[in-house]
Amino acid sequence: MGDRGPGFANGFYSSVESLVPPMLGLKRDLWLLFALNLAIGFSGQFMAPLFPLYLEGLGASEVEIGLVLSLASVLATALMIPAGLLMNRIGKKRTLLVSVVLAALPPALISLVSDWRWVTPLYMVFSASFSFFIVARMAMISESATPGNRATLFGIMNVAWPIGGIVAPTLSGFLVENFGWAPIFQVTTVIMLASLIPTLRLEEPATPIEVGQVPAKRPSILDGKYLPFMTLIFLFHLLAGMVEGMIGTVLPLFLKNQIMISESLIGLFFTASSLLILVIQIPSGRLADRYGRKKVLVLSLLPLPLLLGAWLFVDDWLVLLILYAAFSGFRSMTWPSSLALLADFIPSELMGSALGVRMTSMRLGSTVTPVLAGYLYSGVGYRSPFLASAALVTLSIVVALAFKEARAEEDEAETVQPMARKENIHQA
Repeated sequence: MGDRGPGFANGFYSSVESLVPPMLGLKRDLWLLFALNLAIGFSGQFMAPLFPLYLEGLGASEVEIGLVLSLASVLATALMIPAGLLMNRIGKKRTLLVSVVLAALPPALISLVSDWRWVTPLYMVFSASFSFFIVARMAMISESATPGNRATLFGIMNVAWPIGGIVAPTLSGFLVENFGWAPIFQVTTVIMLASLIPTLRLEEPATPIEVGQVPAKRPSILDGKYLPFMTLIFLFHLLAGMVEGMIGTVLPLFLKNQIMISESLIGLFFTASSLLILVIQIPSGRLADRYGRKKVLVLSLLPLPLLLGAWLFVDDWLVLLILYAAFSGFRSMTWPSSLALLADFIPSELMGSALGVRMTSMRLGSTVTPVLAGYLYSGVGYRSPFLASAALVTLSIVVALAFKEARAEEDEAETVQPMARKENIHQA
Protein backbone atom coordinates (compact mmCIF):
# COMPACT_ATOMS: atom_id res chain seq x y z
CA MET A 1 0.00 0.00 0.00
CA GLY A 2 2.84 2.42 0.79
CA ASP A 3 4.18 2.26 -2.79
CA ARG A 4 0.87 3.07 -4.41
CA GLY A 5 0.60 6.66 -3.19
CA PRO A 6 3.60 8.06 -5.12
CA GLY A 7 2.82 5.89 -8.14
CA PHE A 8 -0.74 7.11 -8.28
CA ALA A 9 0.33 10.72 -7.83
CA ASN A 10 2.98 10.48 -10.56
CA GLY A 11 0.45 9.00 -12.95
CA PHE A 12 -2.02 11.71 -12.07
CA TYR A 13 0.45 14.48 -12.82
CA SER A 14 1.50 12.84 -16.07
CA SER A 15 -2.12 12.92 -17.20
CA VAL A 16 -2.44 16.55 -16.10
CA GLU A 17 0.63 17.55 -18.12
CA SER A 18 -0.98 16.06 -21.23
CA LEU A 19 -3.80 18.60 -20.95
CA VAL A 20 -1.44 21.46 -21.84
CA PRO A 21 1.27 21.28 -24.54
CA PRO A 22 4.64 20.17 -23.14
CA MET A 23 6.43 22.98 -24.98
CA LEU A 24 5.00 25.44 -22.47
CA GLY A 25 7.92 24.43 -20.26
CA LEU A 26 6.34 24.90 -16.84
CA LYS A 27 8.54 23.87 -13.96
CA ARG A 28 7.46 21.13 -11.56
CA ASP A 29 5.83 23.28 -8.89
CA LEU A 30 3.76 25.11 -11.50
CA TRP A 31 2.49 21.75 -12.81
CA LEU A 32 1.51 20.79 -9.27
CA LEU A 33 -0.19 24.15 -8.81
CA PHE A 34 -1.96 23.62 -12.14
CA ALA A 35 -3.25 20.23 -10.93
CA LEU A 36 -4.46 21.78 -7.68
CA ASN A 37 -6.10 24.59 -9.63
CA LEU A 38 -7.90 21.99 -11.79
CA ALA A 39 -9.38 20.34 -8.71
CA ILE A 40 -10.43 23.61 -7.11
CA GLY A 41 -11.79 24.99 -10.37
CA PHE A 42 -13.87 21.86 -10.90
CA SER A 43 -15.21 21.95 -7.34
CA GLY A 44 -16.16 25.60 -7.56
CA GLN A 45 -17.92 25.19 -10.91
CA PHE A 46 -19.56 21.98 -9.72
CA MET A 47 -21.21 23.64 -6.75
CA ALA A 48 -21.46 27.42 -7.17
CA PRO A 49 -23.37 28.04 -10.46
CA LEU A 50 -26.53 26.21 -9.35
CA PHE A 51 -26.23 27.07 -5.65
CA PRO A 52 -28.88 29.85 -5.83
CA LEU A 53 -31.35 27.22 -7.07
CA TYR A 54 -30.45 25.01 -4.09
CA LEU A 55 -31.18 27.87 -1.70
CA GLU A 56 -34.44 28.58 -3.53
CA GLY A 57 -35.42 24.94 -3.04
CA LEU A 58 -34.82 25.33 0.70
CA GLY A 59 -37.33 28.18 0.80
CA ALA A 60 -35.07 31.23 0.50
CA SER A 61 -36.42 34.26 -1.39
CA GLU A 62 -34.43 36.14 -4.04
CA VAL A 63 -33.33 38.73 -1.48
CA GLU A 64 -32.41 36.01 1.05
CA ILE A 65 -30.41 34.20 -1.64
CA GLY A 66 -28.57 37.44 -2.30
CA LEU A 67 -27.99 37.80 1.45
CA VAL A 68 -26.40 34.34 1.72
CA LEU A 69 -24.06 35.06 -1.20
CA SER A 70 -23.23 38.48 0.22
CA LEU A 71 -22.39 37.07 3.65
CA ALA A 72 -20.12 34.49 2.02
CA SER A 73 -18.35 37.29 0.18
CA VAL A 74 -18.10 39.36 3.38
CA LEU A 75 -16.04 36.67 5.11
CA ALA A 76 -13.95 36.01 2.00
CA THR A 77 -13.34 39.74 1.65
CA ALA A 78 -12.34 40.11 5.29
CA LEU A 79 -9.78 37.31 4.89
CA MET A 80 -8.11 38.44 1.66
CA ILE A 81 -5.49 40.78 3.12
CA PRO A 82 -4.93 38.56 6.22
CA ALA A 83 -4.43 35.65 3.79
CA GLY A 84 -1.67 37.60 2.05
CA LEU A 85 -0.04 38.46 5.37
CA LEU A 86 -0.36 34.84 6.52
CA MET A 87 1.29 33.69 3.31
CA ASN A 88 4.21 36.02 3.94
CA ARG A 89 4.61 34.45 7.40
CA ILE A 90 4.00 30.71 6.87
CA GLY A 91 4.75 30.35 3.15
CA LYS A 92 2.72 29.56 0.07
CA LYS A 93 2.52 25.78 0.52
CA ARG A 94 1.05 25.94 4.01
CA THR A 95 -1.36 28.66 2.90
CA LEU A 96 -2.57 26.36 0.12
CA LEU A 97 -3.04 23.55 2.66
CA VAL A 98 -5.19 25.86 4.80
CA SER A 99 -7.32 26.59 1.75
CA VAL A 100 -7.83 22.93 0.81
CA VAL A 101 -8.77 21.83 4.34
CA LEU A 102 -11.26 24.69 4.76
CA ALA A 103 -12.85 23.92 1.39
CA ALA A 104 -13.23 20.17 1.98
CA LEU A 105 -15.31 20.18 5.17
CA PRO A 106 -18.32 22.51 4.51
CA PRO A 107 -19.80 20.67 1.48
CA ALA A 108 -19.99 17.43 3.46
CA LEU A 109 -21.88 19.21 6.24
CA ILE A 110 -24.15 21.10 3.84
CA SER A 111 -25.43 17.77 2.51
CA LEU A 112 -26.69 16.95 6.02
CA VAL A 113 -28.78 20.07 6.71
CA SER A 114 -32.08 21.21 5.20
CA ASP A 115 -32.47 24.81 6.41
CA TRP A 116 -30.90 27.59 4.35
CA ARG A 117 -30.06 29.46 7.57
CA TRP A 118 -27.80 26.60 8.68
CA VAL A 119 -26.34 26.34 5.20
CA THR A 120 -25.26 30.00 5.32
CA PRO A 121 -22.27 29.74 7.74
CA LEU A 122 -21.05 26.57 6.03
CA TYR A 123 -21.13 28.21 2.61
CA MET A 124 -19.36 31.24 4.09
CA VAL A 125 -16.43 29.04 5.17
CA PHE A 126 -16.36 27.28 1.78
CA SER A 127 -16.27 30.59 -0.05
CA ALA A 128 -13.66 32.08 2.28
CA SER A 129 -11.32 29.12 1.77
CA PHE A 130 -10.54 30.29 -1.75
CA SER A 131 -9.12 33.56 -0.40
CA PHE A 132 -6.08 31.62 0.81
CA PHE A 133 -5.72 29.69 -2.44
CA ILE A 134 -5.95 32.68 -4.76
CA VAL A 135 -3.36 34.77 -2.93
CA ALA A 136 -0.81 31.94 -2.76
CA ARG A 137 -1.50 30.86 -6.36
CA MET A 138 -0.95 34.31 -7.80
CA ALA A 139 2.22 34.83 -5.79
CA MET A 140 3.67 31.54 -7.08
CA ILE A 141 2.88 32.44 -10.69
CA SER A 142 4.22 35.97 -10.36
CA GLU A 143 7.51 34.78 -8.87
CA SER A 144 8.00 32.35 -11.77
CA ALA A 145 7.44 34.97 -14.49
CA THR A 146 9.61 37.51 -16.27
CA PRO A 147 8.40 40.89 -17.57
CA GLY A 148 8.42 39.54 -21.13
CA ASN A 149 6.28 36.44 -20.47
CA ARG A 150 4.25 37.49 -17.43
CA ALA A 151 0.83 37.85 -19.09
CA THR A 152 1.41 34.67 -21.13
CA LEU A 153 2.25 32.68 -17.99
CA PHE A 154 -0.84 33.96 -16.21
CA GLY A 155 -2.85 32.97 -19.29
CA ILE A 156 -1.37 29.47 -19.29
CA MET A 157 -2.09 28.94 -15.61
CA ASN A 158 -5.59 30.42 -15.94
CA VAL A 159 -6.45 27.57 -18.33
CA ALA A 160 -6.97 25.40 -15.24
CA TRP A 161 -10.13 27.32 -14.32
CA PRO A 162 -12.21 26.65 -17.46
CA ILE A 163 -11.07 23.03 -17.87
CA GLY A 164 -13.09 22.13 -14.77
CA GLY A 165 -15.89 24.43 -15.83
CA ILE A 166 -16.39 22.62 -19.13
CA VAL A 167 -17.73 19.47 -17.48
CA ALA A 168 -18.73 20.46 -13.94
CA PRO A 169 -21.84 22.69 -14.41
CA THR A 170 -23.57 20.41 -16.92
CA LEU A 171 -22.72 17.32 -14.87
CA SER A 172 -24.01 18.92 -11.68
CA GLY A 173 -27.23 19.91 -13.45
CA PHE A 174 -27.70 16.31 -14.61
CA LEU A 175 -27.07 14.96 -11.10
CA VAL A 176 -29.51 17.43 -9.53
CA GLU A 177 -32.27 16.47 -11.97
CA ASN A 178 -31.78 12.73 -11.47
CA PHE A 179 -30.36 12.22 -7.97
CA GLY A 180 -30.95 15.41 -5.99
CA TRP A 181 -28.49 17.79 -4.40
CA ALA A 182 -26.61 15.48 -1.99
CA PRO A 183 -24.22 14.03 -4.64
CA ILE A 184 -23.12 17.56 -5.57
CA PHE A 185 -21.78 18.26 -2.10
CA GLN A 186 -20.37 14.76 -1.61
CA VAL A 187 -18.42 14.82 -4.88
CA THR A 188 -17.10 18.29 -4.04
CA THR A 189 -15.78 17.00 -0.71
CA VAL A 190 -14.04 14.02 -2.34
CA ILE A 191 -12.37 16.22 -4.97
CA MET A 192 -11.14 18.71 -2.40
CA LEU A 193 -9.68 15.92 -0.26
CA ALA A 194 -7.94 14.51 -3.35
CA SER A 195 -6.42 17.92 -4.02
CA LEU A 196 -4.29 17.44 -0.91
CA ILE A 197 -2.05 15.24 -3.10
CA PRO A 198 -0.59 17.98 -5.33
CA THR A 199 -0.54 20.43 -2.42
CA LEU A 200 1.60 18.17 -0.23
CA ARG A 201 4.01 17.54 -3.12
CA LEU A 202 4.82 21.21 -3.57
CA GLU A 203 8.35 22.22 -2.60
CA GLU A 204 8.94 25.67 -1.17
CA PRO A 205 12.54 26.85 -0.77
CA ALA A 206 13.47 28.23 2.61
CA THR A 207 13.80 31.99 2.81
CA PRO A 208 17.50 32.90 3.07
CA ILE A 209 18.52 34.52 6.35
CA GLU A 210 20.85 37.48 5.97
CA VAL A 211 23.10 38.11 8.97
CA GLY A 212 24.87 41.30 9.96
CA GLN A 213 22.80 43.75 7.93
CA VAL A 214 20.95 46.72 9.33
CA PRO A 215 17.31 46.30 8.30
CA ALA A 216 16.19 48.99 5.89
CA LYS A 217 12.79 50.62 6.01
CA ARG A 218 10.32 48.15 4.60
CA PRO A 219 8.46 49.36 1.51
CA SER A 220 4.67 49.40 1.49
CA ILE A 221 1.95 49.43 -1.13
CA LEU A 222 0.76 52.61 0.62
CA ASP A 223 3.98 54.43 -0.33
CA GLY A 224 3.49 57.36 -2.68
CA LYS A 225 5.22 55.41 -5.45
CA TYR A 226 2.56 52.68 -5.45
CA LEU A 227 -0.57 54.21 -3.91
CA PRO A 228 -2.07 55.83 -7.07
CA PHE A 229 -1.67 52.60 -9.02
CA MET A 230 -3.08 50.46 -6.20
CA THR A 231 -6.07 52.82 -5.99
CA LEU A 232 -6.82 52.16 -9.67
CA ILE A 233 -6.35 48.42 -9.12
CA PHE A 234 -8.79 48.55 -6.21
CA LEU A 235 -11.45 50.46 -8.17
CA PHE A 236 -11.12 48.32 -11.29
CA HIS A 237 -11.48 45.03 -9.46
CA LEU A 238 -14.20 46.39 -7.19
CA LEU A 239 -16.30 47.03 -10.30
CA ALA A 240 -15.36 43.62 -11.74
CA GLY A 241 -16.48 41.95 -8.51
CA MET A 242 -19.76 43.87 -8.55
CA VAL A 243 -20.51 42.63 -12.07
CA GLU A 244 -19.60 39.06 -11.12
CA GLY A 245 -21.80 39.17 -8.01
CA MET A 246 -24.72 40.69 -9.92
CA ILE A 247 -24.69 38.19 -12.80
CA GLY A 248 -23.88 35.16 -10.65
CA THR A 249 -26.85 35.79 -8.37
CA VAL A 250 -29.60 36.30 -10.94
CA LEU A 251 -28.48 34.25 -13.96
CA PRO A 252 -29.66 30.79 -12.78
CA LEU A 253 -32.87 32.27 -11.34
CA PHE A 254 -33.61 34.17 -14.56
CA LEU A 255 -32.94 31.17 -16.79
CA LYS A 256 -35.04 28.76 -14.71
CA ASN A 257 -37.99 30.97 -13.75
CA GLN A 258 -38.27 33.31 -16.76
CA ILE A 259 -36.77 31.42 -19.71
CA MET A 260 -38.07 28.12 -18.27
CA ILE A 261 -35.11 25.84 -19.00
CA SER A 262 -33.85 22.86 -16.99
CA GLU A 263 -30.90 22.69 -14.61
CA SER A 264 -28.91 20.77 -17.24
CA LEU A 265 -29.37 23.55 -19.79
CA ILE A 266 -28.49 26.13 -17.16
CA GLY A 267 -25.29 24.18 -16.54
CA LEU A 268 -24.66 24.29 -20.29
CA PHE A 269 -24.39 28.09 -20.07
CA PHE A 270 -21.43 27.76 -17.71
CA THR A 271 -19.93 24.93 -19.77
CA ALA A 272 -20.06 27.01 -22.97
CA SER A 273 -18.47 29.98 -21.24
CA SER A 274 -15.71 27.75 -19.83
CA LEU A 275 -14.97 26.36 -23.29
CA LEU A 276 -14.50 29.83 -24.70
CA ILE A 277 -12.38 30.90 -21.73
CA LEU A 278 -10.20 27.82 -22.25
CA VAL A 279 -9.57 28.74 -25.89
CA ILE A 280 -8.93 32.42 -25.16
CA GLN A 281 -6.68 32.44 -22.08
CA ILE A 282 -3.27 31.65 -23.58
CA PRO A 283 -3.72 33.80 -26.73
CA SER A 284 -4.97 36.73 -24.64
CA GLY A 285 -1.87 36.53 -22.44
CA ARG A 286 0.41 36.47 -25.47
CA LEU A 287 -1.43 39.43 -27.00
CA ALA A 288 -0.92 41.38 -23.77
CA ASP A 289 2.80 40.57 -23.76
CA ARG A 290 3.16 41.59 -27.39
CA TYR A 291 0.90 44.64 -27.73
CA GLY A 292 0.66 45.93 -24.16
CA ARG A 293 -1.41 45.11 -21.11
CA LYS A 294 -3.52 48.27 -21.11
CA LYS A 295 -4.45 48.07 -24.79
CA VAL A 296 -5.64 44.45 -24.54
CA LEU A 297 -7.43 45.20 -21.26
CA VAL A 298 -9.44 48.10 -22.69
CA LEU A 299 -10.25 46.40 -26.00
CA SER A 300 -11.47 43.31 -24.13
CA LEU A 301 -13.84 45.41 -22.02
CA LEU A 302 -15.41 47.41 -24.85
CA PRO A 303 -17.87 44.73 -26.13
CA LEU A 304 -19.17 43.82 -22.65
CA PRO A 305 -21.80 46.57 -22.16
CA LEU A 306 -23.34 45.71 -25.55
CA LEU A 307 -23.42 41.98 -24.78
CA LEU A 308 -25.11 42.61 -21.42
CA GLY A 309 -27.52 45.17 -22.83
CA ALA A 310 -28.73 42.64 -25.41
CA TRP A 311 -30.27 40.59 -22.56
CA LEU A 312 -33.00 43.22 -22.36
CA PHE A 313 -34.38 42.18 -25.75
CA VAL A 314 -33.71 38.44 -26.13
CA ASP A 315 -35.88 35.52 -24.94
CA ASP A 316 -34.35 32.65 -26.95
CA TRP A 317 -32.18 30.58 -24.61
CA LEU A 318 -29.74 29.62 -27.37
CA VAL A 319 -29.08 33.26 -28.25
CA LEU A 320 -28.70 34.04 -24.54
CA LEU A 321 -26.18 31.20 -24.27
CA ILE A 322 -24.13 32.70 -27.11
CA LEU A 323 -24.30 36.15 -25.51
CA TYR A 324 -23.22 34.80 -22.12
CA ALA A 325 -20.36 32.76 -23.58
CA ALA A 326 -19.12 35.79 -25.52
CA PHE A 327 -19.39 37.96 -22.40
CA SER A 328 -17.41 35.41 -20.37
CA GLY A 329 -14.78 35.09 -23.09
CA PHE A 330 -14.12 38.81 -23.45
CA ARG A 331 -14.17 39.26 -19.67
CA SER A 332 -11.62 36.49 -19.24
CA MET A 333 -9.29 38.26 -21.67
CA THR A 334 -8.83 40.93 -19.00
CA TRP A 335 -7.42 38.48 -16.44
CA PRO A 336 -3.84 38.03 -17.76
CA SER A 337 -3.56 41.74 -18.61
CA SER A 338 -4.71 42.99 -15.20
CA LEU A 339 -2.53 40.51 -13.31
CA ALA A 340 0.50 41.36 -15.44
CA LEU A 341 -0.09 45.08 -14.89
CA LEU A 342 -0.04 44.47 -11.15
CA ALA A 343 3.11 42.34 -11.28
CA ASP A 344 4.83 44.91 -13.53
CA PHE A 345 4.35 47.74 -11.02
CA ILE A 346 4.69 45.99 -7.67
CA PRO A 347 7.99 44.44 -6.44
CA SER A 348 7.97 40.79 -5.44
CA GLU A 349 8.31 41.50 -1.70
CA LEU A 350 4.99 43.38 -1.79
CA MET A 351 3.07 40.97 -4.01
CA GLY A 352 1.34 39.23 -1.10
CA SER A 353 -0.15 42.49 0.11
CA ALA A 354 -0.91 43.74 -3.41
CA LEU A 355 -2.68 40.53 -4.38
CA GLY A 356 -4.59 40.70 -1.11
CA VAL A 357 -5.82 44.19 -1.99
CA ARG A 358 -6.76 43.08 -5.51
CA MET A 359 -8.82 40.15 -4.31
CA THR A 360 -10.28 42.13 -1.41
CA SER A 361 -11.65 44.65 -3.88
CA MET A 362 -13.16 41.89 -6.02
CA ARG A 363 -14.70 40.20 -2.99
CA LEU A 364 -15.98 43.52 -1.71
CA GLY A 365 -17.70 44.10 -5.05
CA SER A 366 -19.26 40.65 -5.03
CA THR A 367 -20.37 41.27 -1.44
CA VAL A 368 -22.30 44.43 -2.24
CA THR A 369 -24.19 43.35 -5.33
CA PRO A 370 -25.97 40.02 -4.59
CA VAL A 371 -28.54 41.67 -2.31
CA LEU A 372 -28.87 44.55 -4.77
CA ALA A 373 -29.29 42.04 -7.60
CA GLY A 374 -32.04 40.24 -5.68
CA TYR A 375 -33.83 43.53 -5.06
CA LEU A 376 -33.56 44.62 -8.71
CA TYR A 377 -34.66 41.19 -9.93
CA SER A 378 -37.76 40.97 -7.72
CA GLY A 379 -38.62 44.65 -7.31
CA VAL A 380 -37.62 46.49 -10.49
CA GLY A 381 -37.60 43.93 -13.27
CA TYR A 382 -36.16 40.54 -14.15
CA ARG A 383 -33.74 42.02 -16.68
CA SER A 384 -32.69 45.11 -14.72
CA PRO A 385 -29.59 43.44 -13.14
CA PHE A 386 -28.14 42.95 -16.62
CA LEU A 387 -28.59 46.64 -17.42
CA ALA A 388 -27.00 47.57 -14.09
CA SER A 389 -24.07 45.26 -14.88
CA ALA A 390 -23.59 46.96 -18.25
CA ALA A 391 -23.35 50.32 -16.46
CA LEU A 392 -20.75 48.93 -14.04
CA VAL A 393 -18.62 47.58 -16.90
CA THR A 394 -18.76 51.00 -18.56
CA LEU A 395 -17.35 52.55 -15.38
CA SER A 396 -14.57 49.94 -15.32
CA ILE A 397 -13.56 50.97 -18.86
CA VAL A 398 -13.05 54.53 -17.60
CA VAL A 399 -10.81 53.22 -14.81
CA ALA A 400 -8.86 50.98 -17.21
CA LEU A 401 -8.07 53.97 -19.42
CA ALA A 402 -6.24 55.55 -16.46
CA PHE A 403 -3.72 52.68 -16.19
CA LYS A 404 -0.17 53.23 -17.45
CA GLU A 405 2.19 50.64 -18.87
CA ALA A 406 5.34 49.85 -16.89
CA ARG A 407 7.10 47.78 -19.52
CA ALA A 408 9.99 49.90 -20.74
CA GLU A 409 11.87 50.05 -17.44
CA GLU A 410 11.39 46.36 -16.70
CA ASP A 411 12.29 45.22 -20.22
CA GLU A 412 15.55 47.14 -19.89
CA ALA A 413 16.23 45.39 -16.59
CA GLU A 414 15.44 42.03 -18.15
CA THR A 415 18.17 42.42 -20.76
CA VAL A 416 20.80 42.65 -18.00
CA GLN A 417 20.31 39.06 -16.87
CA PRO A 418 18.30 37.32 -19.60
CA MET A 419 19.51 33.82 -18.87
CA ALA A 420 18.81 34.04 -15.14
CA ARG A 421 15.30 35.31 -15.77
CA LYS A 422 14.64 32.64 -18.40
CA GLU A 423 15.40 29.83 -15.95
CA ASN A 424 12.40 30.81 -13.81
CA ILE A 425 9.89 29.37 -16.27
CA HIS A 426 11.77 26.23 -17.38
CA GLN A 427 12.42 22.93 -15.72
CA ALA A 428 15.18 22.94 -13.13
